[in-house]
Amino acid sequence: MTLRITQYGESVLHQKGKTVQSFDNELTQLSKDMLEAMHQVQGIGLAAQQVGKAIRFCVVDVPDHPDYPMACIVDGKPLSPSLLMPMSLANPEVTALPSDEYYYEEGCLSFPEIRGDVARPERILVRYQDLDGAQHELECDGLLARCIQHEADHLDGILFTERMEKEVYAEIKSEVKALKKKTLHTLKEGKLPQVPIPEPEE
Repeated sequence: MTLRITQYGESVLHQKGKTVQSFDNELTQLSKDMLEAMHQVQGIGLAAQQVGKAIRFCVVDVPDHPDYPMACIVDGKPLSPSLLMPMSLANPEVTALPSDEYYYEEGCLSFPEIRGDVARPERILVRYQDLDGAQHELECDGLLARCIQHEADHLDGILFTERMEKEVYAEIKSEVKALKKKTLHTLKEGKLPQVPIPEPEE
């Protein structure tokens, strides 16, 4: 079953996610379904809010790029990022590590064809749980760090457009407003059915 990716204008994108407490087959299936939906549209990250669920869960699959190397330290051990992919992160908590902020053009699957520069720290530490509930620590940089920060923002109901400088947002404001108008119209017409996904237990 392919999940529908929520579009800007749907309220769930502004909702903070509830803590994931059940690490069961339903969460594993949700991860598989999210990865499938993400890969179908050539994405590298997807948050639960983007499939209609306000929980603290996301998936990422960031490819190696010769011009944009990434370094990873997992639970204290250096590891090739390619060995980590794809990743499922439950309840991630991101801390910026001492590094420069840099601008990079970001996109978002909930904002099709809309892109803009966003400043983020180069290096981060993320503490998260895997699909079995085991705790991990990941230090990373580059595109992986940026992707995780973008998805972690989603889990707090924060969108990448809210991270943009005013002048950057001004360049895409008309496109963003048009997308919201289109989404709200489609919702009103009842043409955006929600895909039911089991809620994790409280």
